[in-house]
Amino acid sequence: PPRFVRRRLTDKIPPRLPGGPESPSTGTPAPAGLLVMECTDCGRPGRPEALPDGLCRPCRAAHSEGEQPASPDPTEIAAVKAHMANLRDLLKAP
Repeated sequence: PPRFVRRRLTDKIPPRLPGGPESPSTGTPAPAGLLVMECTDCGRPGRPEALPDGLCRPCRAAHSEGEQPASPDPTEIAAVKAHMANLRDLLKAP
């Protein structure tokens, strides 16, 4: 059994990634790469700190200056509630 267990454990070890240099002598991992995100609206790259809510400064200004969304029509609200009630009934059925 010891050989069997050793073989099973060795087979389950994930392969080593051909990556950056590791410094086993110091015990500290290599520094992480630079993280760059994109604006969700225009796709402009930038640092995560510069993209609050996923928007760059120009897109954030454009969204804040835009009109506030109008309140939904009462008939639309009733239609959504009826649709959700129908879906709940379908989930209850065996």
